[in-house]
Parts: sequence; structure tokens; C-alpha cells
Amino acid sequence: MAASSNHLKRLHSLLQSGLYATKGLAFDALALEFPEVMDGYGTPMSAEQNTLAKYRKAYPEEFTPRPGAGGERDDPDYLDQLFLDSIAEEVEHPPSPVAEWTLEEKLDAADLEIQVQNVRLAKQLQGQRDKNRIEAKSFREHARVENAIEAYARELTAAAKVMQEYMPDYTVRTGPHDSDSAVGLVHLSDLHFNELIDQVDNHYDFEIAAKRLQKLASVVKLQAKVFGIEKIVICFGGDLLNSDRRLDELLSMSTNRARATILAVHILRQFVMDLREEFFVDCFGITGNEGRAKQELGWGDLAVTDNYDAMIYDILGFVMAGDRGLRFHSLKGNEQVFQVHQETILLIHGHQVNADDQKKVQAIIGQKSASIGQRITHILCGHIHASRIGDYISRNASLAGANAYSGQALQLASKAAQNFHVVDAAHGGSMFGLKVDLQNVVGIEGYHIIEELEAYNAKSHDKAHRSTHQIQPIVVVI
Repeated sequence: MAASSNHLKRLHSLLQSGLYATKGLAFDALALEFPEVMDGYGTPMSAEQNTLAKYRKAYPEEFTPRPGAGGERDDPDYLDQLFLDSIAEEVEHPPSPVAEWTLEEKLDAADLEIQVQNVRLAKQLQGQRDKNRIEAKSFREHARVENAIEAYARELTAAAKVMQEYMPDYTVRTGPHDSDSAVGLVHLSDLHFNELIDQVDNHYDFEIAAKRLQKLASVVKLQAKVFGIEKIVICFGGDLLNSDRRLDELLSMSTNRARATILAVHILRQFVMDLREEFFVDCFGITGNEGRAKQELGWGDLAVTDNYDAMIYDILGFVMAGDRGLRFHSLKGNEQVFQVHQETILLIHGHQVNADDQKKVQAIIGQKSASIGQRITHILCGHIHASRIGDYISRNASLAGANAYSGQALQLASKAAQNFHVVDAAHGGSMFGLKVDLQNVVGIEGYHIIEELEAYNAKSHDKAHRSTHQIQPIVVVI
């Protein structure tokens, strides 16, 4: 708050006491007694200047401080007056108010002046310390980010060189494409490739993931024969890989994360190759909430695509480039809209919508339809790891299946599954949905796994064992 008239009166009395050689020291004493005079100003200096300016207006005839305290005087009016007095020798200075003070009173006054000066110096020192701390923190965070990214990039390059040895040529479907034929939508989401699950009712690692994806491809081929499908649209719905959200984790686990990224690309490449042998393929991709490389969950495209999902999708598109029958469309951050025959599909990860609440689903459809100027007819989402196929929204399960967290903490039972949809333009158009059960893969050979890259960090392995639960025997009473 600005200095009041009472504050100015107190400042005047301090100056008249003769204890303070300068107005600045008198103001410091006032600030110690009335801290509120500092409120509303950016710096102590601005508070001092504004208060003294008001004082000069309130007491224009006074020249202060009065002599007696000693030290340097910084008041221009006072110095001018001393100069005139010394020449004219007409004005006699009044006696010092402290002339009759006792020694103890003078020492107390001197101590107060020292305290005021110490407070001023301490504030300046603290301000400099705060500035240095902020600068050091900014540099430290920048250095950690740069070190983590450099380490991950080095390991990613090394792992990619290993994958080059396992990239054989493959046959592809060629010839004309009937644009009126049915189209298959393969929804891939919540693959969680580097998750390790070791439970009585479910097991999951890279090898199981390769088998479940191969089983999914075989079911897609079988359904395609029934509906006469010539084109497959693969929808990458996010959470392809678990993340280390803290920079120190990313730095210490850079080798395993890089290997997991490349191994995920290697398995998905074989899945796409498997379908490309019989179909023309289009790919769309978004990112999930689990694969983000940062601790914060961003919503803008630039922030969201700082993500393992984006890395896997972009690397996959790069290594499979050159095939005219295979198109990788640009990855989007949170949502992707595309049209297949009469259906306009909104692809999202699922943490933005409750698929079980029909009114909220309809609200999102209306909001998105209005924003793009075209009616959304169906939403594809995941995230919850539980299958649901409805009229306007379909939710994907997880390739990993149930784990201890979902089963015990969330009390949600689920199986490994992915959804497959058929969009047919015949007879006015229709959309058929199928949940493909991938829990059991007995007898499935699985796609090739690069053993050099199949590695887990110890922390993930320990967490898996801690989360393992055994089936408890049932006590028969009678």
C-alpha cells in the first residue's frame, strides 16, 4: 500500500530526530516499523523513491535530515543549504537533538542504524541468490533433457543397425483395386510392447505379442474372404510402448527403451507385411497417454507427439517407404478423422471419452462434427483395456491382456483382444464390428523376434514379480 499521512508523519519525526544521516536510512527504519509501506511496489528502491517524493510534497519547507547523526548526507536541498550557510554565516544550526542523550541511548540508536543497513544488504544478497538459483535450475533441466535425448538417439541408432539385418523382401498385392469393395479396419491400440506380465491367468512379453498379432492377421484374412475386402486400414490408437516419464529414468534406461522401440517396429513391420501380401493398406496413427516421453500430459500436437508412439509410427513408415500400395498418413497428436465409404471415423486414444456413457459419446460426436463441418458416424477408442462394440463407438481392449493393476487395483477383468471392423458400401452401406479374442495363442508360431533386442530392465522385471498374484485355493466347508 502507498504511504499514508501517518506514515509520512512518522518519517518526518525520524528525520527530525537527527539519528539518520540520509532520508534513505530514515525510510529503512520506517519500513522496519511499518512493513506495509513496501506493499504494491516492485522493488524496495521504488517504494523508497515514491514515499520520499510524497514526503517532499507534504513537507516542502523542511530541509532534512538534521545534523547530529554523522555520516554522508545525500539530500541535495540540505547540501545547498549548508553551502549558503557557510558563505553567509548568517544561519546558525540548531543544537543536535541527541546532545543530551545518554551513552546507552546513543549506542542503541547506532545499533538500530546498523540493523537497517544489514537488512538492506541481506535483501540484496537474497535477491541475487534467487536469481542464481533460477538460472542454475533452468540450465540443469536443459542439460538433463539434452543428455537424455542424446543417449536415447545413440542407442536407437545402434538398435536400428541390428534390425537392418532382419529386413527381408516381401511380396505385395498388385493390380487394380475395386474402390466399391468392402474395407477392413484393424484397430491396434494399447499394445504395451515392453510390458512384462507373469500371472497365472495371463502372460505377456515380446514373444507373446508377436504371436497375438500373427493370430490377429490370420483372423483378418479369414474375414476378408467372406466380405470380399481388398483394402485394409490399420488404425494405430496409441500406447504402443510404456514410457519412462522422468528424465533420469530415460537416461538410465535409454538402452532398453531404444531396443524396445526398434523391436516394436520390427514386429509391427511383419504384421503390416503379412496383410500387405493380400491387401492394399492405409495407416493412420495417433498417440496415447502412456507412451509420452515427458512427465506432463500435453494436448497440443507438438507436445503430444513428443512420444514413443510417434517414434514407432514414423520409423515404421520410413522403413516401409517405397511401396505404392502402402500409405502412411501423417500421425496426429490426440485425434485423427478419416472417411471410409459412408463412414466418417474419429480415431482417439480414449482418455478423453467415457465410452460407456452414451450421452457423452453423442456430445463428443456433435462437438467434433461441428468443428470439422462433417458428421462423425463412429468413434474408435481404447485406453480402458476392455472390449466394447456399439452403434456409435467401439472400444478396443489391450494386446497385453489383464495385469495385476487392472485386476486387483481397478477390479476390472479383461482379456487380450483387438477389434476388427468391416465397412461395406453395398445396399446403402453398413458397418460390422468384431472383437478378436487373442488371449490364447497355443499353436501360433509368431513373428520373428530379434533376440539381441529382447531385453527388459530390472525394474520392470521386479515390478512384474511384485504384481504377480497366485490363485488362492477355495475352502470347501461342506
